[in-house]
Amino acid sequence: MAILEKDGQAIYFVGGDNYFSHPVGDDAGRRFALTSLMENGHVKAVELERPPLCIPHRTLMNWVGQSRKAGPSSFFRPAAASRPRIMTPDKSAECARLLSEGKRPAEVARQVGVQESTLRKAIRRQGVPQLAALPQEAGELEAASTKSERSRADAEAAAGMGTACTRADERIQTALGLATGATTRFEASHDVAMGGLLAGLPALCANGLLTGLDRHLKLPRGFYSALHILLVLGFMALGRIKRPEHLRQTSPGELGKVIGLDRVPEVRTLREKVHLLAKTGDPAAWMRDLAKLWMESEPEEAGYLYVDGHVRVYHGEQARLSKRYVSRERLCLRGTTDYWVNDALGRPFFVVSQPLNDGLAETLLKDIVPQLLEIVPGQPTPAELDADPTLHRFVMVFDREGATQSLLGRLWKQRIGALTYRKNVKDLWSEEVFQEQEVHLPAGGSTGMKLAMRETRLGTGDSSLAVSEVRRLTQTGHQTAVITTARQLGNTTIAGRMFARWCQENYVSIR
Repeated sequence: MAILEKDGQAIYFVGGDNYFSHPVGDDAGRRFALTSLMENGHVKAVELERPPLCIPHRTLMNWVGQSRKAGPSSFFRPAAASRPRIMTPDKSAECARLLSEGKRPAEVARQVGVQESTLRKAIRRQGVPQLAALPQEAGELEAASTKSERSRADAEAAAGMGTACTRADERIQTALGLATGATTRFEASHDVAMGGLLAGLPALCANGLLTGLDRHLKLPRGFYSALHILLVLGFMALGRIKRPEHLRQTSPGELGKVIGLDRVPEVRTLREKVHLLAKTGDPAAWMRDLAKLWMESEPEEAGYLYVDGHVRVYHGEQARLSKRYVSRERLCLRGTTDYWVNDALGRPFFVVSQPLNDGLAETLLKDIVPQLLEIVPGQPTPAELDADPTLHRFVMVFDREGATQSLLGRLWKQRIGALTYRKNVKDLWSEEVFQEQEVHLPAGGSTGMKLAMRETRLGTGDSSLAVSEVRRLTQTGHQTAVITTARQLGNTTIAGRMFARWCQENYVSIR
């Protein structure tokens, strides 16, 4: 697929054929063209996420969902005109006056009494008049500090309260109980090390980093508040700083400028604050709220949940943990097992850590399934489940460790579909029953597979369990068997969802 812009027209070619064209700048035509190309298998979503288009994956999936639900004509329907109900002409004029004085949009929104996002949207659609900026006096201009000047000031502060503790007055006030915490204040600075981490702050906020403040995460009065600790941990993750001890390899003053303070907390202080957050707050409830938020944002992907356990090796000496086999080391080592619940793209919803290895089956039934029954959106009602004996709530995908009749049956009693590989397959199906079919992948695009499907039962007698079995025939003649208790799924859906499980392995391996 290629795109050519010529004479004011954007032309889409598939091979050598002219597939579609629209005027340059026609967003509706662009969305229709790219959605049609994805739906017909001419291009994959992952290819549109790369340069030069760089379209976010969630945006592409929203376009596909809109096309399937409302039809391709929905891209060309004019948006309903709406009158601003919050940004009245008086408020717009007041915001314009305050902005002309050089105040930030966040400060203007607080003074006027509107949300900052509402004000920024009004500015983008030019709903707030742009007045000429008032001249600023020379004395009010703040000179930006250089890296050498900040390093010299941080070193001089070491003779007093500590390295880079340049806000001694605020630290004394919080120590005496005269202030609740440090004020986040950014200063004009040049060449701040790791200053680019601020570009990732919107992504951290969009993923819910700060949603647990004052609800599930609290800290007593002190210089560093819960907000500062969460920002430090979030920036550590973006900066590939895996442990608090690794902060000693960075300049505390420089990283402190990124979070709006004089310096980041030292290792001991950071660990104490994290311990207080876990002890006085409820991180488990925060994780459940985040998982529910992420699932509700993409309910279709929340219907297929990928579960797998990964060993986290423990190298300390304060606990005597049981040993478990670590496949990447080919050794039995002490550690804990983390059971991740992800979507089909490898993005995690939540994780359950088990210091004692009870196995995948027990962890699923005791710790994971009860949470999923509460937070997975779009589950059928009890009346719908009673009316259709083959209807499932959602589907859980896992590897051969959970491919037992006992686990599949206990999950189906709660009407939870299971999708896994079949173990100990000895009989081979005739190659004549396999047909070449197009399988759509969750990440976008499609691929061809030779598939065959049968209805079968696991076990014998009254305790047997009805399942659908799908087999894939490879070029070498090998037959990969997949079974599921969600018998309403088609063979292409079963194959596409099962073979997408490797995305979770790739995500955990690079995290």
